[in-house]
Formats: sequence, structure tokens, C-alpha cells
Amino acid sequence: MKPIHELGDQEFEALARRAAAMPDAPPALVRAAIDLWQTAKPLSLQAIVRRITAALSFDSWTVEPTALGVRALPSDAHHLLFSAMGRDLDLRITPSNDGFALTGQILGPDEAGEVRLVAESVGAVAKVAALDALGEFRLEGIARGSYLLTVHVGGDEIVLPPIEVGDRSG
Repeated sequence: MKPIHELGDQEFEALARRAAAMPDAPPALVRAAIDLWQTAKPLSLQAIVRRITAALSFDSWTVEPTALGVRALPSDAHHLLFSAMGRDLDLRITPSNDGFALTGQILGPDEAGEVRLVAESVGAVAKVAALDALGEFRLEGIARGSYLLTVHVGGDEIVLPPIEVGDRSG
């Protein structure tokens, strides 16, 4: 059989007459097919999330002191920089009265979102903070330990590698 766009007028007419003479599908089958289509639920925009794994691009505690020059003095502040698909995540972990504080900023497209900090050992959400208009956030009262930080911004879920919170010595 030739492709339809290569048929002549007489061949196309004959094909159309044969198609018109074919019986319709039984009404019960037509109804069943329509019912299957209507029960399928389309994905909502909220259900479509792109999961991105961030890569560590800077860790202030692993840089050789001579590379920092004047800034080579020991510090209890821990500065981390992560990169993820057009966004940079600047994090600072500093000692505070009730444990540690984690402050940060998402650099990239300006979008509303939130940050979730989960203790690796417990697996429950320890802290949640909304991003402000500049993409900044602050989490306080964090105990020593290993944490997973997830950033939900736009349609993306950015997952960071485990972050160790504690003193520089241990």
C-alpha cells in the first residue's frame, strides 16, 4: 500500500469509500475506551520536580592556609560553596549560644522556595526555613552531627552532600 500523500485522486476516493463502509466499533467498547481516558489523572505541576545533586566547589576547612594569605587565621566559621545547575549555594556554619547556626544564600534565578535540614541519623526534618527575597535563609539551634540539606526552589529539588556540623577539630 502506498503512503496516503502519494495516492492519486481515484485511489484516494476508493480508499475513502472502503473506510466509510467499515462498521463502527460496538458502543460498549467505545464507552469503555472513553472511560479509561477520563479516569487517567494528569500530573500536576507540583508533582513534576527535577532532582539535582549539588557539587561541593569550596570548603574553607580543606584549603591550604598559605592559599588564603591574610585570611589564613584559624576560624570556627565553616564556609562551604556548592554548585547545582546554574545556581550556587553559599553556606556558613558558625558556633552560637545554643549549638550552631547555618546561614546561606542561593545565588541564581530569583525564585521563592525553602530549605530543609534533616539529621542523617534520625531522618526527620530538623529545621525548615523559607528563602527571603534575596534567596537568604538562617537556621539556628543546630546540634553537632551530620545533616542533609535540601533546597526546594522553583520546580527543582537541590540535594547537597552530607554536611558535618561541629567544631573544626572534630
